[in-house]
Order: sequence, then C-alpha cells, then structure tokens
Amino acid sequence: MKNSGSGHTLLRAYFSFTDVLEKIIEWLSAVAFFIILVSTLLQVFFRYVLNAPLLWPEEAARYLGIFMVLIVTSNALKRNAHIGVDILSSKLPAFFQKPLKVFAYMVSTGVMGFMGIHALDLTQRNFFIPTPALRIPIGIPYTAMTVAFFVAAFTALCMTIETVFNIKQDKVAAKETDVEEAK
Repeated sequence: MKNSGSGHTLLRAYFSFTDVLEKIIEWLSAVAFFIILVSTLLQVFFRYVLNAPLLWPEEAARYLGIFMVLIVTSNALKRNAHIGVDILSSKLPAFFQKPLKVFAYMVSTGVMGFMGIHALDLTQRNFFIPTPALRIPIGIPYTAMTVAFFVAAFTALCMTIETVFNIKQDKVAAKETDVEEAK
C-alpha cells in the first residue's frame, strides 16, 4: 500500500510540475502578445502622428511573435491541438491506435530534441552578433527558440509516457480521492 501512495505522490508532483509549466508558458505568451501590441501601436503613433518612425518595434514584434508561436507549441501538444490528419488512424482498430499515437509522440520528441540541439548550437555560435534594430545579441531570441524546442521535446516525452502507461491526471486525482475515503 505504501508503494501505491508514493507512486501517487510522484504522479501528483509530476502533474503539478507540468501544470505549472503550462501556466508559465501561457503567461509568457500573453506578455509577448501584449508587448507586440504595445510596440505596434507605438510604431503606428510615431509613424503616422509624429512622422518619426521608430526602428525597433517591427523587429521586436517579429522576434516576440516567433517566440510566442514556438513557446505555445508544447501546450498545443499537451492538449492535442495541433493540426493533424487522422482520417487513416481513426479508421484503425483501437488496438493499433495507441501504438500509432505513441509512435507519433516519439517522433515529436525526436524532432523537437533534434531542433533544440541545433538551435542550441546556432545560439552558441552566434550569440553576440547584434540584431539590426534592437542592437541586442541575437543569442537572446535564439535562446528563446532553444528553450521552446526543449520544452516541446520534454512535453512530447511526457505525452509518450502518459500514453504508454495510460496515465491521466483525472485518474490520479480520482484514485487519491478513493484512498482518502478509504481512510
């Protein structure tokens, strides 16, 4: 019985961590979107009202837009919200659907990990090259790209494990409730 309790504690910690990670990503993407909005409005104001366009808002919006899209990739993966063609897989017997899903998550883990490794290499080689308008090291936007790919790889790996072992957050909570009621 003690192993079951410690297993539930470990699963609870795992789901707490992934939930916090998901909330951080949502918060970061909201902040990035807000900065894009403000910088774009500033650019419009300076260009059309003051007739003195700023140099940096377009570049800032581009880097933040890319960051925002890449960082929410892991949340979309966790929610199974990516565009997919399931016309063939949905026609397969249930016996084949789970292995196919595991395979897809494993491929996603490999691709995102591969992209993360190469993004890290790119970041290290070019870190101190200044960006044209912002004059910040290009390594800062590249670091965001690297982090986003590794977080997506981690999420894909978690989804693989959850699928293989049929672990669902609501099932863990239900089992904990059953254990509490039994006491």
